[in-house]
Amino acid sequence: MKKSTRPKSELRNDRKRLRALTKESYDDIWSNDGKALPEHVCGYDIGIYLILNIQKRTFDIEYYFKGRLVKSRTIDFN
Repeated sequence: MKKSTRPKSELRNDRKRLRALTKESYDDIWSNDGKALPEHVCGYDIGIYLILNIQKRTFDIEYYFKGRLVKSRTIDFN
């Protein structure tokens, strides 16, 4: 979750992180020996990103699945 007033670079980095977290493997490399942990965390079923815009009284919600943005929408909270 972020405020819309944060630097665009932070929003962009958060989106990259959500794509990485929801991928099935990181760079298609995955350890299956049961001992070695993956270098990067991944494999979450879904990622949800909320961006709050206080001035407009809205928030954007983005859904990430398997490393991709699959749905987004803006909701009023008046």
